[in-house]
Amino acid sequence: MVVKSATKKKLMDLGIAEEYAHRLADDRKWDDVKVLTAGEIAQICATDSGTAQKVSEVIQGSTKAAQKATATQKTLIRRRVATRRRKKSSLPLQEYDSEDKMRQIHRDLDLENPMFNSLSDAAAKADIRITPKTINDLVNGLLSRGKKKLTAAEARKVVTCAASDMEMSRVDPHEAVGITTAQSIGEPGTQMTMRTFHYAGVATVNVTQGLPRVIEIVDARKVPKTPTMLVYLDENDSKKKPLRTNEKKVQAIAAAIETTTTRDIASIDVDVAQRHLKLELKPSNLRLKKMNGAEVRDKLQKALRLYIQVDDEDKPKVLTIIPGVTKEDDLATLASDPPTYTALLQLEDKIKKLRLKGLPDIVRANVQGPNKDTGEYYIATIGSNLSKVSLFAGVDRARTYTNNINEIYQYLGVEAARQAIVNEMKDTLEGAGLEVDTRHLITVADVMTSEGQVRAIGRHGVSGTKHSILARSAFEVSVNHLLRAGIIGERDHLRGVTENIIVGQPVALGTGSVDLYYIPEGVDA
Repeated sequence: MVVKSATKKKLMDLGIAEEYAHRLADDRKWDDVKVLTAGEIAQICATDSGTAQKVSEVIQGSTKAAQKATATQKTLIRRRVATRRRKKSSLPLQEYDSEDKMRQIHRDLDLENPMFNSLSDAAAKADIRITPKTINDLVNGLLSRGKKKLTAAEARKVVTCAASDMEMSRVDPHEAVGITTAQSIGEPGTQMTMRTFHYAGVATVNVTQGLPRVIEIVDARKVPKTPTMLVYLDENDSKKKPLRTNEKKVQAIAAAIETTTTRDIASIDVDVAQRHLKLELKPSNLRLKKMNGAEVRDKLQKALRLYIQVDDEDKPKVLTIIPGVTKEDDLATLASDPPTYTALLQLEDKIKKLRLKGLPDIVRANVQGPNKDTGEYYIATIGSNLSKVSLFAGVDRARTYTNNINEIYQYLGVEAARQAIVNEMKDTLEGAGLEVDTRHLITVADVMTSEGQVRAIGRHGVSGTKHSILARSAFEVSVNHLLRAGIIGERDHLRGVTENIIVGQPVALGTGSVDLYYIPEGVDA
């Protein structure tokens, strides 16, 4: 009996007897248990139908759907609180353009090269499946050897040799790909130096690189140390006018995305004697942020819910804010009931942190470009907020990218997160001058995302959820794993590498996966 400890614990937490919980958790996950019928429960637990029905009701009552249904039946009377309603912005679903997508996929390939076409035709005639990327690599190899033209026979020979080499490079049955992957990444990883590289074109940004970045990726950190984004824009705006090649329009979008706080556009002076705050607006900063004094006053009044005095109603340059003064009439009672020093300091702290414009977590947004070939501009940011940035009109959601893998998983799903893990690890290793086979990086990404979510390679993720007790205990907190397995009667079938090495028997991989028998002549098999 292989009892799932997590399933058993959840059943016991629901109040189900340990005997029944132990039987129901036999080689079953929680998702398998909650779909069992009362009849199946009675058969598994060897009990009467009445008891089984009660157990089934407890299990079904604990599911999210049941809890939601129960919650909707409750009548709650709440007092309405006056809140500011924000208009929700929604963009239409972006249409999938297959031709544009193929152009993006093949953007780094030299499709116009005559040798590329020759090899593609030769592969098609020989019925050999070779990807355009592989053909492009073959063309680059031929160009490096001084070859500029291929005959039909030469193209056929190159394609045949490439197909043969690809066949030979396939993994053999029962090959220890995990061990090979660990060695392939671990050995160059030890050679990595703790270096940081200046992010191209973005001042004061040192993107985490090298070994610290690899650790961030395999640990599935929720937020990387230096989150960044590359925001690409559509070719035309809503009025069908050029967008990505217009620097002013791109700068306007960058200013709208970047977080603007009160300290960015004004100097804050605290008058302790008079118990008020004075904000002197900086005209140059306001122009840079595409804002004006009236807009700043309006946003501060709505956020603070206080009355704000200005030197000029039409074009305010100096704003005066007094704690506790919500309307102009309160100024008359100010002399008899002045604000406290504590309230003044609290107001100062709140104003300094107040976000007047932009998206949360986007600390800076700088315009980069233009591209030499296309003439387009793009936006590089410090900070990341993929879901909010994607709602901006004009942003090309198909190309916009973030180095925050968890955000990609939350917004685009586990398949996109898997590809992001491969991309980030490959870029990090290449940045350190190291070369690792992409298939090994894919193996790591597959293991991290095999359960439908991004898991860390550690005791809180992949290593901590292995089926083998010995494999789990060999990683970390050995006593806890062995003690828990002993209490619930868990069994180890010794199918992996680590557990077989511990007990001193051959691993069921490679030659260890095959049994050889000698049958002498004249003996029936």
